[in-house]
Amino acid sequence: MMKGRNLVILLGIPTWLFLIWKGDVYYTLFILICMVLALGEFYTLMEKKGNKPLRWMGMASTVFIADYYYVQPAITPHEMLGGMILIIILTYIWELFSKKENSGNNIAATLTGILLIPVLLGTSIDIRQFDLLMSTQLTLTLVLAVWACDSAAFIFGTMFGKKKIFPSVSPKKSWVGSVSGFIAAMGVFLLFHYQGWLGSYFSLNDSIVFGVISGVFGQIGDLIESLLKRDAGVKDTGTLLAGHGGVLDRFDSLIFATPLTYLYVHFLMHY
Repeated sequence: MMKGRNLVILLGIPTWLFLIWKGDVYYTLFILICMVLALGEFYTLMEKKGNKPLRWMGMASTVFIADYYYVQPAITPHEMLGGMILIIILTYIWELFSKKENSGNNIAATLTGILLIPVLLGTSIDIRQFDLLMSTQLTLTLVLAVWACDSAAFIFGTMFGKKKIFPSVSPKKSWVGSVSGFIAAMGVFLLFHYQGWLGSYFSLNDSIVFGVISGVFGQIGDLIESLLKRDAGVKDTGTLLAGHGGVLDRFDSLIFATPLTYLYVHFLMHY
């Protein structure tokens, strides 16, 4: 297990960083593959609760949503919304004729998976395209900030953490670890800002907002995934990444931090 864990670290992290550097279609395909795998793991969690989500609908929707984030504005928001409307209607119609039990739960599991993973995590494709357009390094900084947050929270929480945040959801997560993770995430964004690595497009205030998003909401994403795993009665979402769990385990923080970053960049920044 330790050999597999170390192999994932030695190969996985450099590969991820290399694909961030390459960007464009290379990073898009990487995120698409990760979303397909993560969605499959999410549906497996739902199946453990007796639900039967429409996997093919979720996977087809993932490709469509990833394509939207990559090629916009070639695909307009109206076309994106139209596609989502068709996905919802087809999901209900398919379930109508499937003759399965727990139809409401099956539909809810299918659509929740689409909203949670490709809709939210897919924003990372848009942000990397934004980096390419505006000569920024937001994708790299965000990923490093989330990694720093997770690492600091684990190290200091293990060493000094006594008072727990949500013991009913994640018994090992402590306030000391959480605060340490927040400081680490903020430190990464401030370092990149003052060194000029983040890009001249972003101000100090922007960097602070990004630090809050990655340091606070990234941890909330981790807790929410822990909630789902505890509800399904599993320790990890999968076994693909030896010693690291599943793909969903590795992207849980980014599933919340990335879309909030996307909303800030496109709707709130400089207003």
